[in-house]
Amino acid sequence: MTASIRGRITLWAFATFALLIALAGALVLGGLERALLRLADRDLQEEVEALCAETADASLAGLLLRARPPDGGWGDLVFEMRDALEARRALAGGDRELLYEIHRDADHVVARSPSLPESGLDRAGKAVRRGALEFRSESDPRTAGGSLRVATLPLGPYRLALARSTGPLVRIHEAVRSEVLAMLLCVGAVGVLGAYLIATRALAPVRRLADEADRLRSLSEGSLPRGRRADEIDDLARVLNALLERVRADVARTRRFTADAAHEIRTPLAAIRGHLELLAERVGDDARGDLADVLEEVDRLARLVNRLLLLEKLEGAPDAVRRERVDLSEVVRELAQHLGVIAREQGIRLSCDTSPAPVQGDPEQLRQVFLNLIGNALEHTPVGGSVQLRVALEDGNARATVRDSGPGIAADRLEWIFDRFASDRSRAPAGSGLGLPIARAIARAHGGELYAASPGGAELILEIPAAS
Repeated sequence: MTASIRGRITLWAFATFALLIALAGALVLGGLERALLRLADRDLQEEVEALCAETADASLAGLLLRARPPDGGWGDLVFEMRDALEARRALAGGDRELLYEIHRDADHVVARSPSLPESGLDRAGKAVRRGALEFRSESDPRTAGGSLRVATLPLGPYRLALARSTGPLVRIHEAVRSEVLAMLLCVGAVGVLGAYLIATRALAPVRRLADEADRLRSLSEGSLPRGRRADEIDDLARVLNALLERVRADVARTRRFTADAAHEIRTPLAAIRGHLELLAERVGDDARGDLADVLEEVDRLARLVNRLLLLEKLEGAPDAVRRERVDLSEVVRELAQHLGVIAREQGIRLSCDTSPAPVQGDPEQLRQVFLNLIGNALEHTPVGGSVQLRVALEDGNARATVRDSGPGIAADRLEWIFDRFASDRSRAPAGSGLGLPIARAIARAHGGELYAASPGGAELILEIPAAS
């Protein structure tokens, strides 16, 4: 099913907001993670500097720049740091515990925190150098799923690794992530709602144009409203007005031609019929039969001309319909009694189910509608079939249905049958193809509608606003 323009705009806005939210969330959380790691690195650097100040009475920079101690000097310094680390470690606990590991060369561990297992630090994370220190993240060997931030300081042949759990930072990151995601989701929801409202407001002029165009469809004059701003909607209204004027001119030209032709044909037909009647009185019996057939065709042509004139009158001046209170149920019951004889002769069962359904309209024209509908149903119903008539009030309308058990109507012909001269040429004699167009024109002249369905057989539905 094709979505509306408003729905597509909202969908695209949702996709755009979702992408922007994902990017914004990734950037914010990524920046937060980097900021927290820098905070952890600064904390470890301060620990290293404090440790160096305690053991060497100098800053870290001075310690690293001074000359190599004499033999055994590095070892004394390292063990002095170990004692200082044990003292500092005892002052903190939990996630704030300062872990350490001192190793010589690559594998020989000189000392490590008692809480570290024998495997020690894995020293496998990607290191980032900041000055004399290298920082990396690695898993915490003490707990599953935990992580550590490690700072490594070279001390001659030794390397000192200080580590601290990133648990507090992870909790901060998770808390901020939850808040950020909730905020971004709210922003996204508000953005999508805003996109929907903006699309609704932006398309409101188009909707008004469509409603106005639908209203003008059955009117012979009027144009679509133009806005004060020369925008795209105004351009659309201008183009549609030009198209509407051209269509109306073509329709008016066609109607004038049809009406003029029908009027011009009516007089010669009357003259031809009169001459044929006079001629039929002067000829013998054999020729009189042939003239009777010609007279029948002339009468048929005259009926066709009269129907064309009626159709032009209904479509050209629908407001000229005479109005009085008419009960459609009475009209249908009366016709059912008269046409019931014809139905029985054809072997067709004609049933009628009616309830009061008053409307304001022309009784003769409404009777013509049902004559056309019922006659059409009887013509298309086979022997042994049925035609059902029903009239009732539904949703403020008088609704009449004529349903037959014939072959039905193909889906692509439900509107075609209301075109002028649309008739089924497979049956003989073929109709004029004006009965249903006239019936629809009468329905629309009464402010109603006539349409077809085919739920199994054919069903013609007439709806006219009910009289108050």
